Amino acid sequence: MSTPFWAPPPEKYPGRLPEKADVLIIGGGIAGTSLLWHLAARRIPAVLVERERIAWGASGRNAGFLLAGVASSYAEAVRLYGREKAREVWEITNENHDRMIEAARGQEVGHRRRGSAILPSGDEERARLVESEHLLQEDGFDARWDGARLVNPRDGEVDPAAMVAALARQARPGAILEGVGVTAVQPRSHDVLVTAGDVQCEAGVVILATNGYTSELVPSVKIQPTRAQMLATAPEPRDLVDMPVYSHYGYRYWRQLRTGEILIGGWRDTTPETEKTFEDEPTPEIQEHLERAARELGARGEITHRWAGTMGFTESGLPMGGPLEGMKGVYICAGFTGHGMAFAFMTAKKVAEMI
Repeated sequence: MSTPFWAPPPEKYPGRLPEKADVLIIGGGIAGTSLLWHLAARRIPAVLVERERIAWGASGRNAGFLLAGVASSYAEAVRLYGREKAREVWEITNENHDRMIEAARGQEVGHRRRGSAILPSGDEERARLVESEHLLQEDGFDARWDGARLVNPRDGEVDPAAMVAALARQARPGAILEGVGVTAVQPRSHDVLVTAGDVQCEAGVVILATNGYTSELVPSVKIQPTRAQMLATAPEPRDLVDMPVYSHYGYRYWRQLRTGEILIGGWRDTTPETEKTFEDEPTPEIQEHLERAARELGARGEITHRWAGTMGFTESGLPMGGPLEGMKGVYICAGFTGHGMAFAFMTAKKVAEMI
């Protein structure tokens, strides 16, 4: 049962590391395929390599939430980043939602826009959410405190693996190469030497779309690998959840699919040190919390899937997008702090515009 709920993309893209590339993207998740899409729109030839298969990592193992902003509340974001930056982050993630779905160009990606709700876990979080409602409305965003939770009506949900597949299908033939495990990235005077096993590639530009795995290639990049665990139930015969829900400062989340399944994840705050890891196998301790929470929601069906994925957390809580300091010709598009589906498409656009 240690298998993600989302079906992997049906297409296969086998290949080898090319000898040369104008732009080489490392990583085949939502960031990498978004980069490929934006670069193609700018007529910049690029090749994407992925060591497993596209959507293999966190992009095919998350809850599929399309939420505005960061995990913390808007009130907390204003305290952390200032009013102007917090507003900019919410605007970018709202635009990310719209532009990414447009980029799917009519393909079925499981998109629904029912809004989302943030359910407070106690009085302190409740106060922040009530404050967030006032700040959001003052800044022109549609949000309302309904007496029990903060509702963001523009938010949505998606099948994340299908979204990655939809972008990948639009790439030119040969632009995606699966099964290429990059082991080294070495900037040189006029190019970047990339190594995968016994094969090397001379690339004009390299973009790391490696999110939680970035420090395996470049240890100096401060992106903390962090495990997120989930489970799914068999379809429930009645509606138990009216929209995707976040709670406990983003540590707990759940949704019900159109077909009735309950997906629930999080609870890593119960054993935080064990979850700072590259390991992507679920643990009995957190799975017990998830199953109990599913039953408390009213889910009675059997547990059909248990899985985990490796996210990448930055110190700031915001993504990294741009040239990598001290590594000429190397760019980064990673560090989405659990919100890759909300940030990656627009972060990729920003990076593509720099190339």
